[in-house]
Amino acid sequence: MKLYSILLLILLATACKEKPKPVVQSIPRPEISADGGRITFPDSVMMRAFTTQAARASAIRTDFSAPGHVAAMVVRSVENPAERLVLFDEPGLSNNYTAILQHRINIQTERGNLERVRDLQAHGAASGKEVIEAQTQLANEEAAIISDEATLKLAGFDPKELRRAAPNTILVVCEIPENQFGSIRKGLACTLNFTAFPNEKFTGRIDNVNDYVDNTTRQIKLRISVANPDGRLKAGMFATVQFGIAEGNAMTVSRDAVVTVQGSDYVFVQTGHKTIERRAVQLGQQRADHMVVQSGLTDNDKVVVENVMQLKGLSFGY
Repeated sequence: MKLYSILLLILLATACKEKPKPVVQSIPRPEISADGGRITFPDSVMMRAFTTQAARASAIRTDFSAPGHVAAMVVRSVENPAERLVLFDEPGLSNNYTAILQHRINIQTERGNLERVRDLQAHGAASGKEVIEAQTQLANEEAAIISDEATLKLAGFDPKELRRAAPNTILVVCEIPENQFGSIRKGLACTLNFTAFPNEKFTGRIDNVNDYVDNTTRQIKLRISVANPDGRLKAGMFATVQFGIAEGNAMTVSRDAVVTVQGSDYVFVQTGHKTIERRAVQLGQQRADHMVVQSGLTDNDKVVVENVMQLKGLSFGY
């Protein structure tokens, strides 16, 4: 019994001994420079969360579309195949164009008449009053043609170019926003999709860019010529005009790579196996899901594109 008691005491003493506490190791934290511009991670494992993409200069392209309609079509005259007819979708414009053609004929007639009257006056066969009347008739015709030309130009048509338009051609008028004007120029090719032919694409060319911006809509009219050899496209049809403008080479980065703090833009660049640096950048326009970078990066800089907000918090302290 005494031995049993001794053994029990030994067992109790052993059981009551304090178990060793597990060793808690501190979690390694990145080192941040005083200005927050450099972040150094304790190991490369932490770096795996920050995927990068190499910054490279490449060709950029602006793509946008605008609604348009066939405002006129050019056909050959049946009576005189050497002449061309312009058929407008608005009767008022047809009247203006017809009036311009008639004024041109009248101006030539009145100029000839003025020369004849002046010659007669020089030989004493006409009075000064007759010369003044001839000058007035010519001035009236010239003033009338200016008014009709202005009406056509406001609608997107240049009368001189209409007279040179190729037969079997349609003329599409569309409007683009003022902020897209810098990308548009005469002669630029474009693609058109007509509501009447949804599965076909047609190629056109910008013939004219209006000289004014609409004060209300802030839109600029363009006139586009499209070949229409089979006559399927008719005046009044609606279309969507697609523009694609190459703008040369530029450095771009993913929009997700950019952070903005107090009006300034930044990206984060991996500069070593365990180091990421903050870079201030000057941005240009957005192109799809990328931003044009005007300064602050060089070719092949490894720009962080994932978990950028964590880097922003470490770099700026929030």
